[in-house]
Amino acid sequence: MVSGSADYEYLLSLRAVRERCFRVQEAAVRNKLNHFDIDPSKLQDMVQFVVSLIKRDYQDDTSKIPCHGRWRHFDVGGRPRIQTLIQSWENLGVDALEQTRRVLDLFVVAVLLDIDPRGWVYQEKTTNRTYKRREGIAVAVLDMYMAGVFSMNPHQPHRVDSEALSNLTMDILLTGFQTKVLVGLQDRLELLKNLACVLRDRPDYFGGEEGHVPRPGNMMDYLLSHPTTIKTKKGPLIHLETLWPVVLEIGEMWTIQQEKSKGGTVGLGDVWECPALAGGGDQFVAFHKLSQWLVYSLIEPMEKLLGAIIEGTEQLTPLPDYSNGGLLIDTGFITLRKSDYDRGIQNYHLNSLLPGQPKVEVAPMFEMSDPVVVEWRALTTAYLDLVAERVRSVMKLNKKTLSLTQLIEGGTTSAGKELAEISRPNTQESPIVIMVIFPSKTPCNDPYIDRKYLFLA
Repeated sequence: MVSGSADYEYLLSLRAVRERCFRVQEAAVRNKLNHFDIDPSKLQDMVQFVVSLIKRDYQDDTSKIPCHGRWRHFDVGGRPRIQTLIQSWENLGVDALEQTRRVLDLFVVAVLLDIDPRGWVYQEKTTNRTYKRREGIAVAVLDMYMAGVFSMNPHQPHRVDSEALSNLTMDILLTGFQTKVLVGLQDRLELLKNLACVLRDRPDYFGGEEGHVPRPGNMMDYLLSHPTTIKTKKGPLIHLETLWPVVLEIGEMWTIQQEKSKGGTVGLGDVWECPALAGGGDQFVAFHKLSQWLVYSLIEPMEKLLGAIIEGTEQLTPLPDYSNGGLLIDTGFITLRKSDYDRGIQNYHLNSLLPGQPKVEVAPMFEMSDPVVVEWRALTTAYLDLVAERVRSVMKLNKKTLSLTQLIEGGTTSAGKELAEISRPNTQESPIVIMVIFPSKTPCNDPYIDRKYLFLA
């Protein structure tokens, strides 16, 4: 159990993410992990693979590597949709601050709806082109945003407000996504409903100026007026420590007020027990993946539209998503131990008996709270930090010329995806499958009947 307000404050911090994940990495060095074996000789192979992809895709010009964020998904098909939208606002006389609010509105909803559906395809309304997976979700969200689905004011459709979010239904979202069913969408609808409550309950963060409706983009007003924010000639200098608690209000809504939350630890969010840390203080490891994904996504429009400087971004960590986590496994750097592999395969086969579940390219399957997954995520976060250092060393670069956000976008994520395509060509999925539990409408004695699969994304 977590005890003491100081422990809670620490585990909610970014500092805890890196420190606790490196404690798991240190256990790996001492061969004290419970579920994975490490082959240190493969680390340099992983580094060289990432370096080769950066050189291939960017010809050694790392200034061309974009930052990691939701913006990239909107540009699918080579169409600069967000920049085109911003230009249209500018042509109508919308000032830079309101443009930023609007993009933040859109990006918050796009991150909270950032699922990675298999077999689903979306047809873009303006081009009739089809897109799938996370990029398709982004385009669909943009179309809904443009149509005013997230705004209660028909005269101001390009915004996200608390009242519209409160009135959202599954039917509205399914219609927007052009489908009758989408695995994981019910959870995301709950996130948006909770966001509506947070917007109303935290007027200090999201109320904006007097008379404004509560909306995510109003966080910009809070940040600009904060006493720690400094006005510079280039733009406002905003401390990450000022943005972080605002984002936690949005990103850690996975924490349901019940003892066994599918989203982490009550009151802390994406924080989990890791038995490999037994004997070295408490066993909790923090990730705050969704909150960090929000930060990565939100600071880009702040920088581009307002010239903002976000101080302290070096505190952010690599994200333990399926591409990054898969990179460690598919290079042979970490290997799941046989007993856990067999248990995961059994989970997969039981799950495959359910209607609509995958039956090809069998992979070990575990719930998010399983210690296997906690170790895997921690190793991903820590070792990709070390990969980043070695990649910079090989390429003779520093953190300014190759930032962590660029390395994730142009290096580790691309490497993980390419290895997945080679290793699992039919599905191109993660080497470990994450299973989440959805509540059943009817009682059932079979513990697997309420389960669906969800890849760590």
